[in-house]
Amino acid sequence: MPVPVDEPLLAELWSRFKTGDEHAFDQLVELRYRVLFNYGTRFTKDRDYIKDCIQDLFLELWERRERLVDTPYVTIYLIKALRNNFIRQLKHDKPWLNSQGVEEDTLVENANVEIDLINAELLSEQEQALRRAIEQLPPRQQEVIFLKFYEGLSNEEIAQIMDVERQTVANFLYRALSQMKNLLPALVVFLPFLLRLFKKLA
Repeated sequence: MPVPVDEPLLAELWSRFKTGDEHAFDQLVELRYRVLFNYGTRFTKDRDYIKDCIQDLFLELWERRERLVDTPYVTIYLIKALRNNFIRQLKHDKPWLNSQGVEEDTLVENANVEIDLINAELLSEQEQALRRAIEQLPPRQQEVIFLKFYEGLSNEEIAQIMDVERQTVANFLYRALSQMKNLLPALVVFLPFLLRLFKKLA
């Protein structure tokens, strides 16, 4: 699936924001805040914590605006930056993890990545079964499912965000879908359709 249709607009706003255009910066925040917040729920259910991390990210970007590079893929840049900030913040908030030699991937996998993309009142019995199946996936596979089916990103774009090879993304996706088919044998035929509902109903 192609990048978001408003990506050229974001690239233009990004260039203007780098020169100190506050209005362009405000538009960037408004256009991508929800995407970043939804992505933050992959790491924690603490809404205030997510908001603080996003605020810190944008403050950091504003302060460093003159040193930022141009990018045609602002959405990917922002998601990747927020992901890195979450990992760094987790290390800071729980230093005892580092003393035990815990690596970044382990920090992410130990974080709460419950998928809450659709309001429970809107879910049918089949969709609730799909959600439960996704919640049983390993965290990295949950993240790939989120980026692929909720954000509509390509494997290449997901690889950039997660700092892995494109083939690794394909492997995560294959294993995730295979496991979900095993968990939902009665819904195998409808699985692609149900996954697309995540983007439509969220």
